[in-house]
Amino acid sequence: MADCIPIAPELPFRQQVIELASHLARSLPNSDQASYREFVGSYESKVNKEGEEDVAAEQKTEIVKSLVAKVGELKGALDGLKESDVENSHLLLQYTLSTTFDPLSEEYSTSVKNVVEAVKKGGEASGRQSRVDVASRILNNTYNYLPSTSSLRPTVLLSLLSLLSTSSDISILPLSSEVLSKSISQWAISSKEKVDFLLSLSQLYLSASELHKALDVLIIALKESVDTKIVEKAILVNLAISDKFELDEILKIQGVKENLGNAKSVVDLYEGDEVENVKKGQEWAKSNAAWVEGAGIPEFTAESVVRKVRLVALLALAARSETRQLEYAPIAKALGIDESEVEAVVIDAVRSKLLSARISQPLSLIKIQSISTLSSSTRRFGSDEWKLLEKRLNEWKVSVTEARSVVEEAQKLAEQPLSGGGGDKRRGGGGGGKRDNRQREEQGQGQQDGQSTQQQGEEVAAA
Repeated sequence: MADCIPIAPELPFRQQVIELASHLARSLPNSDQASYREFVGSYESKVNKEGEEDVAAEQKTEIVKSLVAKVGELKGALDGLKESDVENSHLLLQYTLSTTFDPLSEEYSTSVKNVVEAVKKGGEASGRQSRVDVASRILNNTYNYLPSTSSLRPTVLLSLLSLLSTSSDISILPLSSEVLSKSISQWAISSKEKVDFLLSLSQLYLSASELHKALDVLIIALKESVDTKIVEKAILVNLAISDKFELDEILKIQGVKENLGNAKSVVDLYEGDEVENVKKGQEWAKSNAAWVEGAGIPEFTAESVVRKVRLVALLALAARSETRQLEYAPIAKALGIDESEVEAVVIDAVRSKLLSARISQPLSLIKIQSISTLSSSTRRFGSDEWKLLEKRLNEWKVSVTEARSVVEEAQKLAEQPLSGGGGDKRRGGGGGGKRDNRQREEQGQGQQDGQSTQQQGEEVAAA
């Protein structure tokens, strides 16, 4: 969705009305030539009575209001010879409304809202995807026709997304958090109206099971108002998202921690020692079953909360392991599960990209390869974590020192002078020099052995 520059049609008011009436006539039930001519003729007589080209302002208002009423009666008048004809007629209608009424008047606002609601209902009631597509494009064009500051834009956008959520796929409309935030900042509406719009929008995304989008919208709403109910809902939606294991994005918003409401008890499960929180989470699940059910978010359950607490605890165990290996029994005890369930929990953690590990069933051992750096458990450092870090740094220091020694010795060997002159280099460089040295050593040793033998012979003879 992007802002467009509307191109005004070069049509006098009389021709605008006749064009719109002609389109509406095609959407009449059981339309035939006679009814078509009768309907269009009734509007021709209104705009060209007694040959007058100019129509009084008051009469223009009444004519346009009657056209809007007919659009509502025909549920958007989505019938036409071609889909493009329907879209063009609605663009013309928007232009007619903006030139007939004061864009800041209540009459204009009411007329636009009535047309938008009629188009939405027509798309929803049609039962045909082609009609839904036409209605969606009309609403999209209407949104873009309105000025970027228009207070009507939120209404049109909600209608468009509502139509998509019930009749199609809401995700086909690209609406990033950045675009939404920018648009809201431009709308000439109060902060309360912005929050109401965002809450309605988040509910649409929730109904369509678009939890990530719903959370994004609620976070934008929290930046407008840190209301306890909005905080609670944002936290619950965050917990309902299966692959989100942190609340940081919500808690870092100023004022949120002071307005947690009933969500404080579940937020506490993400504070303190992760392993100890497993038992607290199980107790929390038993005592808050009614509150969880009353939240009305299908994906948010007591079991989903305990699952996340266990996975975060598993991550903490992996981070604290000096050997990067975990046996089944300690894991089962820490997570409050049977040993037969350990593999399933580890696989869940791997699929959730919290860690990378290998499972050794014969040894009942989990071999940790890597741990997610996005988890709060890997960022929390107590005395045990500092001791482990110090030990690993010392091990790393020793390894680096040994590696440097090997490199330095290799450099010394490489820097030793080569013997044998240029000829040796031509025959292969240092390799030839080494062979010559070895030969001279062997000759010298032979001469020494000969002299020793001769000396021993002389001693024997003397005896």
